[in-house]
Amino acid sequence: MQIENSQPIGVFDSGIGGLTVLEQLIKIFPHENFYYVADQGYCPYGPRPAEYVCERVEKITRHMVNEGVKAIVIACNTASLRIASARAVTDIPVVSVIPPTCMRAVETTKNKKVAVLATQATINSGTYQNMLKENGVTPVPLACGEFVDFLENDDLDNPYAYKLVADKLASIKDEGFDTLIHACTHFSLLEPQMRAVLGDINYVNCGTPTGEYLKKYFDENNMATNATDKGRVRIFTTGEVDGALRTMRWFKAEHDPVAHVDIK
Repeated sequence: MQIENSQPIGVFDSGIGGLTVLEQLIKIFPHENFYYVADQGYCPYGPRPAEYVCERVEKITRHMVNEGVKAIVIACNTASLRIASARAVTDIPVVSVIPPTCMRAVETTKNKKVAVLATQATINSGTYQNMLKENGVTPVPLACGEFVDFLENDDLDNPYAYKLVADKLASIKDEGFDTLIHACTHFSLLEPQMRAVLGDINYVNCGTPTGEYLKKYFDENNMATNATDKGRVRIFTTGEVDGALRTMRWFKAEHDPVAHVDIK
């Protein structure tokens, strides 16, 4: 497939969490066009069987390829576990958030102990834990799927957010880690509450390291746009637009009006 530099970058997640990645990508690639899909009609991915997630990854990948994207960022850790399903149906570059994010934590930690907060599926896979161990780091894993449910259905200003986070982190609070990975792209939205519980340790989100990895890839493969104007950002949801707008009010980057898209 012939790729044109002016084609958009596709980004998708099970919901609005991947917007935390898109937010960083826009900063790193201000002139690129973006095509984002929040798969809210089929969210959450975390508790679903692998076959379900594989099917959604394949269908969204096919949809994005048909829309003419030049590369795809899977801005979802659970879906990133199924990256082979995307690569099986396209030859364009498909990027996972997991390796860049994990390696950023390896580079950041001083005491070689890192907390991994993720969905149950990501924790069960052992992907982060194994990668950290291979690099001499002790993982402290914790499944926090409840955070996804909260963020997809509630306002960030809801005071219940602090109690939710405090109760969940109580089991690992005294484990002695100096770095925490938001191994679900939703979770960095709750970082203020986490800081209130854990203090100013190092917090590693998925967006910045993934964006820096993609920039290096684009530079090496001459895939960056030649445009000098601000890029166009289109955002779609497979769920209800009103629901998406309610839970993404924190997202400040300029974008086209959010629209519904069917991906079946």
